[in-house]
Amino acid sequence: MKKIPIIIDCDPGCDDTIALLLAFANKSLDIRGITVSAGNVHINNTTENTRRLVGAFNSKIKIAKGCEKPMFKTIVTAPEVHGESGLGEVVLPRTEKELETLNAVEFLSKILRDTTEKITVVITGPMTNIAVFLMTYPELKEKIEKFVIMGGSSIGGNVTPAAEFNIYVDAEAADIVFKSGVEIVLCPLDVTMNAFVEEEELLRIKSIGTLAADIAFGAINHALNFYKDTYGRKNVPMHDPCTIAYLLKEDMFEGKKVFVGTELKGEFTYGETIIDYNDKLKQPKNALVLNKINREAFIEMLYNSIKSL
Repeated sequence: MKKIPIIIDCDPGCDDTIALLLAFANKSLDIRGITVSAGNVHINNTTENTRRLVGAFNSKIKIAKGCEKPMFKTIVTAPEVHGESGLGEVVLPRTEKELETLNAVEFLSKILRDTTEKITVVITGPMTNIAVFLMTYPELKEKIEKFVIMGGSSIGGNVTPAAEFNIYVDAEAADIVFKSGVEIVLCPLDVTMNAFVEEEELLRIKSIGTLAADIAFGAINHALNFYKDTYGRKNVPMHDPCTIAYLLKEDMFEGKKVFVGTELKGEFTYGETIIDYNDKLKQPKNALVLNKINREAFIEMLYNSIKSL
């Protein structure tokens, strides 16, 4: 089977970590590189988490450190969700894995310039790196197969009443990506809030007893405790892994091709994602927006992937 060439742009982060484990475990994905953004926590923490995860599970993958703040505003992070390190109490193994000398934007340009086939770019954090890349090297977007993005919401926000976190952190960057003309698959809160892990399912993962299982349990459990304390939920949504799950098994999801945009000016709605399900704006349909998931199939994929590492 032909592997899917991908680049992952991420900000680990509890659920980014699960997305990376899912990607590491599945040989149908050809990970050409990982670029790191600030977002869930400071860029130094997201980069260190990525470096240690790659060192532990696939040290051949190249990593490039990206932008440390949004394009035009102060960085917003979420240590209350992910802990100060980005992974709660999880302590990742030390590694000798080194970062690329190129920054994320230059690293992306090199990979895409050198490729003979189109590459899918998976984005699980704020889109700063990708927006700066598109502005700097617009000619190379033709080498991108599509963007598969975790971000946005039509059901209310998780950082403001209107805005989802990844979009809110750098809405200007999201606007550039949405207007890029590159094919987009969007995994908003509409679908990711239903990709949740129950407590008993988490304990099943823990029972695997491997390093990957320990990391997954620690990361998910930390996020679960936040959702319990903040929302009274007894389960925890796995937002970012939906991007990888979509690439591995598209028929696990349902969605609709619609126009997607970003609100940049509203006093209370900055960072809101405009997902025009009913075609009210009569704009070109620029994204496949996922809104349903076979949760049971997702949980089995998650469990089997972690077990295989």
